[in-house]
Amino acid sequence: MQHYDLTDAQKKAFEENEVDFRRIDDHIRRIQEAARARLTNNGWEPDPDGAIPCLSCPCPNFQGGGPQGRCKRAGCRHPLIDHDLPI
Repeated sequence: MQHYDLTDAQKKAFEENEVDFRRIDDHIRRIQEAARARLTNNGWEPDPDGAIPCLSCPCPNFQGGGPQGRCKRAGCRHPLIDHDLPI
């Protein structure tokens, strides 16, 4: 691993950034759990073959390669984050 000569202020800034990014991850995880529960409570059953269905539309599986991390499947076009990623 490369060693960086960081000042104490820079180390603190990176630590604060990491905490903020973990907060974002936790928030997104809660949103995905709520979205999954909402759909499940209304009879939605995702394909159990390991697909990554969209939680914002009926797209059956994320298809990578779209602009800015969006699904390139026609009719979806939602970002990867909208899809039911494995936890």
